[in-house]
Amino acid sequence: MSKNVYIFKKAFRNPAILYIVSRYGTYIIKFVNSIFIAAYLGPYYLGIWGFLNLILGYIGQINFGIPNSVNVIISVNKKKEDYIRRIIGNGISMIFLLTGILLVLLLLIQSGSLNFGTKYNFTYYAPAIFVIGVLSHFNTLFTYVIRVYGKLFAIAVNQSLFPILTILLIPFYRAHDLLNALVLANFISTIVSLLLLIIQIPIKLKPLFNLDLIKLIQKKGIFLFLFNASFNLIMIATNSFISGNYSVEEFGYFTFSYTLANVILLLLNAISYIINPKMLNRFANYKVENIVPILNDIRISYISLSHFFIHLSIMIFPVFLIFFEKYNQSADAFKIVALTIALYSNSFGYQGLLIARNKEKLIGSISFLALLLNISISVVLVYLIKVPFSYVMLATTITYFLYSFLSCFFGRKELSLSYKIIATLNDVFPLPMIIPLITSFMLIFLSAPNIFFVIPFLLYISLNIKDLMGIKNMIVKVIKNPNFINI
Repeated sequence: MSKNVYIFKKAFRNPAILYIVSRYGTYIIKFVNSIFIAAYLGPYYLGIWGFLNLILGYIGQINFGIPNSVNVIISVNKKKEDYIRRIIGNGISMIFLLTGILLVLLLLIQSGSLNFGTKYNFTYYAPAIFVIGVLSHFNTLFTYVIRVYGKLFAIAVNQSLFPILTILLIPFYRAHDLLNALVLANFISTIVSLLLLIIQIPIKLKPLFNLDLIKLIQKKGIFLFLFNASFNLIMIATNSFISGNYSVEEFGYFTFSYTLANVILLLLNAISYIINPKMLNRFANYKVENIVPILNDIRISYISLSHFFIHLSIMIFPVFLIFFEKYNQSADAFKIVALTIALYSNSFGYQGLLIARNKEKLIGSISFLALLLNISISVVLVYLIKVPFSYVMLATTITYFLYSFLSCFFGRKELSLSYKIIATLNDVFPLPMIIPLITSFMLIFLSAPNIFFVIPFLLYISLNIKDLMGIKNMIVKVIKNPNFINI
């Protein structure tokens, strides 16, 4: 048996690899969906669809860190089955309490006491969005539990069902009818996913109420909530400034750009999703000298692939605009969003390190500071300078730069590495990666022809060839040694 055949067979016996392959297939479907949804909804209804997802984004942040806290606690205490069962039971009770808060918000909206989203006709969709949002909190909690136990099938279904339903619906609906069908598909897939997750969880689910455990969950969760909510609200706030101060069509252009840019990194997100519990466990229990090489290896692979795909996507994006001419105004927005995502990827690893080593308060404070900065810069760009909608994203670009720097700064300090400004910058923003990034931004501001974006792509390849070649060895290592990303 040849070496390549052996590696191939072993790969498909590795549940982690099978999960990644299945996720990649789903991401292809998501990419196809995003293209046809944009084409068949048009900028106006795509703007409404983007607004509904924006509201779901806000609802998703109203969890007070409960799912994330449960995730960290059970990841670090993986072998204590009875303790994990009690943590999960109390987590379920806490999510039920959150449902009451969301119900009050829904009643205020339906009664007219909270009047917003009028130009997006939000009141019509509010009940469905409420149910989707509430059940998504339970789905998130149960997904974290199943991930620790390695039950990947239910996770894959939970993440794949809506995209699959969507691609089945797209051929039959257009414009407003397609928008309603998408909301219904999201509603149905959320319920089905919840039922499957409950069935697949290997322990008996039972709401429990233990005040000491609830305090423990919330004590750890409040700073994880500050971290996750603040961080997620950075992008949500940027979307809000655009949705509230620009036309529905312009928000549609931005939604098109943002959706396509995020699809690029979905495969990498699948990888990080799998290895995160193991990373947290190692970062929490290993000695510093053992953590550093693991962190460096993972960061190099993740960040190198992220920047490679970003520069490649910017280079080929004009091809999509040939087929979707009505979205030509989204070109600059797409480039800035994509480069901003690349910038954020440079923080990978350090935020998990700080959380695993009980620095939730620190990482939460960093995220909150970043959120305030993002809002402040957005106010200046939107209300004082009055930039086009494409350039509002620059607020998030600057914010992610600061966030990545501070995460690296305190992460290096935690590992007893040099955390001087130059050392930190060389770690989080190495010149071979930052030079192509700056080149791309300069080309955007100079309104350079699309063909010029071949330059940063070639720059990146030439300056990072060693790291890109090293990724092959990392992939082989994962295939041969499943415990490397033991889930």
